[in-house]
Amino acid sequence: MRYVLSVIPKNCCGCRSCELACAFNHYKECNPSRARIHITKIEEEGIINPIVCRQCTDPPCMEICPTKAIFRDLKTGAVQISEELCIGCRACLDACPFGAICIDPKTSKTIKCDLCNGNPACVEVCPKGVLEYIKLDVLPKLRMQSISVKLTKKEGK
Repeated sequence: MRYVLSVIPKNCCGCRSCELACAFNHYKECNPSRARIHITKIEEEGIINPIVCRQCTDPPCMEICPTKAIFRDLKTGAVQISEELCIGCRACLDACPFGAICIDPKTSKTIKCDLCNGNPACVEVCPKGVLEYIKLDVLPKLRMQSISVKLTKKEGK
């Protein structure tokens, strides 16, 4: 069974605890530029959005990688990048439709969420419950519930 990170952007307060936890979990340093999750903000509009790999079923990043450095871990189901095979060509950055792949400033290689081997550090520290580690088959049900709640609020029921 595959798991993914579910994100509820409207609940994000922009504290960036997830970025710090991610960087610390992978590199033992609190350096958000090395995080595999990123918070984007449009201050003027009050928009805060966590950007994280969606663990696509048919990942365009994996297909385009010339060295086959991007693979799916059979144990966790996470799409991962082998630092040893990555040549830093950045083709995967262009291929990702969600902007979830970035460059590690220290290695100049690409990095992305690897779900922390099945125990995402970002989920553990999120004070607002924005991030959840859930079974992939549960995701459509959550989205339908969210749509249903929005429609009910609009209709005033």
